[in-house]
Amino acid sequence: MKEKDRGILPHRTTGFTVAPSPFNSVKLELGIILVLAVVLIFLVDRAFSEFLVQLLVLGGAGVVAALWLFWRTRAISRSTKESSNE
Repeated sequence: MKEKDRGILPHRTTGFTVAPSPFNSVKLELGIILVLAVVLIFLVDRAFSEFLVQLLVLGGAGVVAALWLFWRTRAISRSTKESSNE
């Protein structure tokens, strides 16, 4: 009986895996954007001495990143809805 139960339980595989989802590409892009944001913080600190300029550059980059993620998420959501309606 114990041998039978072992086949029913899911086994964890080694390594890092993510469940299949249409939004996995957006998750990857979010990770890339976060890494680039950290790099941009250090570059802006070296390139511009005025606080207001630094704030504008970082704020502009944040707005662009947010708009990009918003657009990608909406596009995937719409394509998922359209494919489920057919």
